Amino acid sequence: MQNHSIHFIAFIHSRKARPSTNLFGSSALSRILTREVSLKLSPMHGQQISIRYLDMTDCLALEDEGLHTIAAHCTQLTHLYLRRCMRLTDEGLRYLVIYCPAVRELSVSDCRYVSDFGLREIAKLEGRLRYLSVAHCGRITDVGVRYVAKYCSRLRYLNARGCEGLTDHGLEYLAKSCPKLKSLDIGKCPLVSDAGLELLALNCFNLKRLSLKSCESITGRGLQVVAANCFDLQLLNVQDCDAPLDALRFVKRHCKRCVIEHTNPAFF
Repeated sequence: MQNHSIHFIAFIHSRKARPSTNLFGSSALSRILTREVSLKLSPMHGQQISIRYLDMTDCLALEDEGLHTIAAHCTQLTHLYLRRCMRLTDEGLRYLVIYCPAVRELSVSDCRYVSDFGLREIAKLEGRLRYLSVAHCGRITDVGVRYVAKYCSRLRYLNARGCEGLTDHGLEYLAKSCPKLKSLDIGKCPLVSDAGLELLALNCFNLKRLSLKSCESITGRGLQVVAANCFDLQLLNVQDCDAPLDALRFVKRHCKRCVIEHTNPAFF
């Protein structure tokens, strides 16, 4: 029987894999790592590949067993991007955490089958995880965010845009457990309100980038609390929000280096 793990390793080496490897949308790798092939692998006996950065964005055929193969052969990974790998589920993330405990940056944005159970697995990376994107993962709620906040207290960047199950409770977990958060995107989270934003602002003083785009429940009151506490804010996105002129001017006065992205024609 043909050894498919050799094909996988040979493919990576054919790309002259260095510590950084970009396989963005690779159809060739997707063919190698289909379910039928991956099930035949014996990853524990495979050759190890010394790469730390791997971008597999838009590898649409990648499934859990394929990610299992990658994780088992690339145990030194620290940066992994799986954007729009739409066949991946929580099970694939379980494999990843088992074999690649050093991951610092992870994106599973637009992976529609990733849920709170997947975030429970990701949370096992604990203090090593600094960057996480779960944008547009519609099955994620406050429950999953609570796992990450509780165990990944050194998180610096979180993108939860479009996670419509996120509420003020999720922001409360982040505020209390991730005080070093520097960048947060909670755009298109309609259940987030001023109450959650205020908790965040009163605990995460180091915020530099905050996106609230299309957060329908955010008002000028919440924006003013952010500006009064997060002086180092450099980017604030309030497009399609209820952002009155006086609140935008308040932000500009208190956060002098902040670029404000907005849709209020009266503010310039």
